[in-house]
Amino acid sequence: MKPVVAGICGSEILYFKGEKEKEKLEKRLPMCLLHEGVAEVVATGEGVKLQTGTHVVVNPMLPCGRCVSCRLRIGDNFCQNSKYMAATEDGLARTLLLYPENRVIPVPEGIKLEAAALTEPLSIALNAYEAAEISQNDKVAVIGDGPIGYMTALITSFLGGTLRENLCLIGIVDEKLSLAKDFSTTVNSIKEKQRLKGLFQSFDVTFEAVGGRAQEITLDEAFDLLKPSGRCIALGLSGKKVPVDVDKLINKGLTLQGSVRSRMEHFERIIGLLKASEFRNRVERVISEKRFIIKTAEDLEAAFRYADTEEGEARTKPGRVMVNFP
Repeated sequence: MKPVVAGICGSEILYFKGEKEKEKLEKRLPMCLLHEGVAEVVATGEGVKLQTGTHVVVNPMLPCGRCVSCRLRIGDNFCQNSKYMAATEDGLARTLLLYPENRVIPVPEGIKLEAAALTEPLSIALNAYEAAEISQNDKVAVIGDGPIGYMTALITSFLGGTLRENLCLIGIVDEKLSLAKDFSTTVNSIKEKQRLKGLFQSFDVTFEAVGGRAQEITLDEAFDLLKPSGRCIALGLSGKKVPVDVDKLINKGLTLQGSVRSRMEHFERIIGLLKASEFRNRVERVISEKRFIIKTAEDLEAAFRYADTEEGEARTKPGRVMVNFP
């Protein structure tokens, strides 16, 4: 296969900036980045049913089949020794890659390749939504105005039927928050501090979808927003240990649960959802207007510097930054 289009994930920016744990950097680098995207089949082995020229969504995880999670069939996403693109194995940013047929899904007609390339992050949001076990009358807050936060809110609205008045997206950039205004209420946590404070202890479920340097603040915010006995689902990665207010966790009887990656069934379900025009149109909103054509390593470096939501231009501009391979 050859890569066609891919999105730049925040977890990869941690590798790009050297902000992952020291032992991981020493063990894994050098490494090709990019793990969410679409590739084109250019050649096949014996017995493969896919035709050359087919565009496929790539599931970046290859489970080991031997660890305790795999043996007990807990789920692919919990595999302890998986090969995962742009983490423990090379990603899509290479000329060609050899990949098993059972870990890719053909892109159906009518779905733009850039939208299909977002299947992996959408599957992450779907897995987190399922972990939260949200009932229709639950009040839900999503912290994080980046693509994962937007997608989590979208999945909660579209699949869960959560009403706009019961769904809140919280962030710091108005232009990013505006993408979700038709299906969720929004709060700018910097400009509307008093309004945010007025929402404390109002929600049954919170999603922390920020990670990075801000995670200590956003986790605490997630706890404050929850009613007693509420549930916080953490999606954001920080690359370091983050302090947690254990007293608040215990005294309010909260549940803090991590949501890790996704399974093949999530990929398949997202592909099905993308066939619906209403869902697909809302997904396409979160594609950045800035595009990058990758012909050289310098082109890819420029894309990563732009996509850095802490130090690059993307910190104030909405959308997943996509890179295209000619």
